[in-house]
Amino acid sequence: MSLITFNNIYKEYVGNVVLNNVSLSIHKGERLALVGENGAGKTTLLRIAMKLEEADGGEIIIGKNTKVGYLSQSMGEILCESPNNTAVSYEKVVILEKKIRSIEEKMASIKAEDQLQDAMREYTRLIEIYEAIDGYTIETKIKTILLGLGLRQQALEIPIDKLSGGERMRVALARILLEEPDLLILDEPTNHLDIKAVEWLENFLKTFKGGVLIVSHDRYFLDQMATRVAELHRGSIIERSGNYTSYMNQKEIRREFVLNEKKRLQREIRETDELVQSLMSMRKIKQARSRQKEKARLQAELNKQQNSSVSEHLKKSTRPLLSFNQARHISANIAWANNLYKSFESVVLFNNASFQIHGGEKIGIIGPNGCGKTTLLNILLGKDKDFKGEAKLGNWVKYGYVGQEITFEDEERSVIQEIIHHKEQTEKEAKDYMAKYQFFGDEVHKSISVLSGGERVRVYLATLMLNEPYCLIMDEPTNHLDMAARDALEAALLRFKGTVIAISHDRYFLNKCVTRILEISDGRVHSYLGNYEGYKAEKSKNETAINHSNEEKAKSSTRNKPVIDKKSANTESINSLEEKITVLEERIKEVEKSFGPEAAVEVYKEYHQLSTGLKELYGLWEKAISKGY
Repeated sequence: MSLITFNNIYKEYVGNVVLNNVSLSIHKGERLALVGENGAGKTTLLRIAMKLEEADGGEIIIGKNTKVGYLSQSMGEILCESPNNTAVSYEKVVILEKKIRSIEEKMASIKAEDQLQDAMREYTRLIEIYEAIDGYTIETKIKTILLGLGLRQQALEIPIDKLSGGERMRVALARILLEEPDLLILDEPTNHLDIKAVEWLENFLKTFKGGVLIVSHDRYFLDQMATRVAELHRGSIIERSGNYTSYMNQKEIRREFVLNEKKRLQREIRETDELVQSLMSMRKIKQARSRQKEKARLQAELNKQQNSSVSEHLKKSTRPLLSFNQARHISANIAWANNLYKSFESVVLFNNASFQIHGGEKIGIIGPNGCGKTTLLNILLGKDKDFKGEAKLGNWVKYGYVGQEITFEDEERSVIQEIIHHKEQTEKEAKDYMAKYQFFGDEVHKSISVLSGGERVRVYLATLMLNEPYCLIMDEPTNHLDMAARDALEAALLRFKGTVIAISHDRYFLNKCVTRILEISDGRVHSYLGNYEGYKAEKSKNETAINHSNEEKAKSSTRNKPVIDKKSANTESINSLEEKITVLEERIKEVEKSFGPEAAVEVYKEYHQLSTGLKELYGLWEKAISKGY
């Protein structure tokens, strides 16, 4: 039985059909990736499923008792709760705790027996709900998830309305995962997550027993996660088993088959037509008419193929083919740092960090959010001068910079006006230049304000390359791009002979375009030759060697030194806490047996005190486990 079924969903906006009788279902254990170009209707379909928008036709059937968890990519639709709540506060628990405390206070002052019994019944009901949602340990659980998603420890107790957009998104995702729904609907879940947090999410979803519907432009994530892929294109949908790369390979094979079939039909139609003409010239009318019928059959088959939704899906979309001016190869050092020290208040970002970047290298800079990646670029670019040590670009380096947000001085300029503004030239020269960036005809007269994310990037890169830089410095260059635009950017960077220095969390991009990884961790910059997979392999090898060395040291220490009782003491500390937890749990069970209409108020007060104590013990036990004692 499916968790959710979309039956013939139809949706249009002002006459523009976005979803044309789309049908889809998701079953338990499936992880379905919904892909398509920007504007294809992916988010619209999710919003219809969550009743945030209405379909113009069709129906959505959600399985009986199916609990759905939904993560929107819109910040306005997440965490609509009291702004004073912190990341580890759980709205349901907070409300229940307030109600429980209120009834406890009420019971202390009630004198009438019947009113007291009513209050105790309500108290019992609330306690049962509190236990059902794991009220005593829920903060511990949510804290574990939040730290796994990469939320900084200091942010756990900050009011939600004071958190950054990325931090709020992580809290929203943690709340959804905590609910343990049967179906997860995730719209761009890897937005705002660093690589470590994305990998944590991947591991979580791989063990998740329910169904998952994912919309994402993160190709590496989809390769790791998807068991099935559904592509939305011009209102219709095609689906296949496998991950994203498997789907694209299958699509290419199907495209080749359909193209060959089209060529075969066209050839047979042409040959049949020639035969008909020949037969007519020989006045073999009967045979000619027979071949004309065959030609009509072949033409009908060709028309059917060309008009089918499958054929429409297999058509290659107009992919932008970005063309960068070819830079001369510079062998000298492009950028370097020697004993770089940088801190913000008490947070040290770099502590004696050193590295070199040579001409022609394609560098990927990675590290957790907040480690100082963008700060490092600002230091190299001379925007941040508050540091110790040395860090700079060579004075001879002609660079172009692409930040996380693409902005223009005047959004109302047309594409061609923007180009001419940056470099004086004739309109014909500007049009010829923009053709390299896939702007043709009247497209060059479009206002920048109406361009899509991918189009904006193309215009920005076009203006950048007018200066013919031989070093490109980029901060999250694939952000806001759909898959076609990402492919185009990557292809252009691979052809570019100059140097690329790019911060990125996009592992697919790091695999395809990068020749060396610089990882920022523990205040240092660590260098790994190769792409992202090479970095992972080298990192794993180093960690294995360190673990082996530590084991050998431990064995040697055990042989040569008297046994220290620290581990024993640590174990005793954990054991002591576990014994106290067991005692409290047993006492709580005994008190629960006394619940009922005739139970004294003191019974419920003791129960609440015991429960609070148990919660505190669980917190201490968790800390002891995490610290190894």
